[in-house]
Amino acid sequence: MTDWRRRDLIAAMAAAGALGATRLQAQTKSRDPLSVLDQFKLPDLLRELVPGKTFDTVLAIASLLQLEREARDKNLPASPLAFDTDQPLPTSTESYYTAALPRLVTLIDRSGGGADDDIADRAATLLADLNDTEHVVPDAFKGDVPRPARNRDFTALKDEYVSYFSSTEVRPEYARICQWYLQALEQFRPRYEAVASDTGVPWYFIGAIHGLEASFNFRAHLHNGDAPLTQRTRQVPAGRPKKWMPPSSWEASARDALTLMGFAGKVDWTLSRMLYRFEAYNGFGYRSMGVATPYLWAFSNHYERGKFVADGRWNPSARSQQCGAAVLIRMLADAGVVVVTPA
Repeated sequence: MTDWRRRDLIAAMAAAGALGATRLQAQTKSRDPLSVLDQFKLPDLLRELVPGKTFDTVLAIASLLQLEREARDKNLPASPLAFDTDQPLPTSTESYYTAALPRLVTLIDRSGGGADDDIADRAATLLADLNDTEHVVPDAFKGDVPRPARNRDFTALKDEYVSYFSSTEVRPEYARICQWYLQALEQFRPRYEAVASDTGVPWYFIGAIHGLEASFNFRAHLHNGDAPLTQRTRQVPAGRPKKWMPPSSWEASARDALTLMGFAGKVDWTLSRMLYRFEAYNGFGYRSMGVATPYLWAFSNHYERGKFVADGRWNPSARSQQCGAAVLIRMLADAGVVVVTPA
């Protein structure tokens, strides 16, 4: 098949997938989303030509809408984290994470605690899959990263951290979702504090790690977002926690993760030291690309585009869909929830 023909087929398939998702969302109030989705299946030849994420997004929308309908039909308790549940979900992979994250976290919050473990588990699995679209293995767990790249001099960077933090502004297009992040951190604070008391790590630092590494999934491992908790992690770092017996709680996994990450037991938690630990853990590679790391600054005036994607390659047009850790802490500080010492 010629290249131009292949491109035409891919474009047609992507458009059909988007059309199917749009119609799907318009009809789910009266019909099963998965049965509606069946109307938009295309020939196998075309399926093979289209990137997998095109179909994954449409199927994820169907599954999420199905879970929301089940939760509504069962009158599960409302969650203060409810966010844009009546808005159509985008089919674009660039914006799907940001739209779906709060809805999946809300589903787990509504159905957790024994309200409906089946819905909670299915939502947690969807959230783990969603997390995989953003999560990249941190440099701290890569054995082939040169030591100098890992160990930038803290004293040379601490003033920069303070300067960036003091000038941080949330980009207007992310203002609403950032308020949701802030609300999630405050709601989950008791669980973070329970782990903080055992590890010496500030609860808000744990909360930021939870958002970035596991998309706030309390039914997944803090290490990398792997679910379910009844199993050890499968992705890097695999096989954690090494000693893992029921009840296999999120708190127990989180303590193991923070120890493995090298954060447990540290005593200096000034702002500059916290931001250095975040960046050193995730990696200093963005500096060589001339981009402020999204791990700290995504959703702020300090970051626009450019991302190391899941396969380790640099994509200058990719944009992180996760709120950066420094931005989270700045919002907490602005709200008077935490007080941070600059250096």
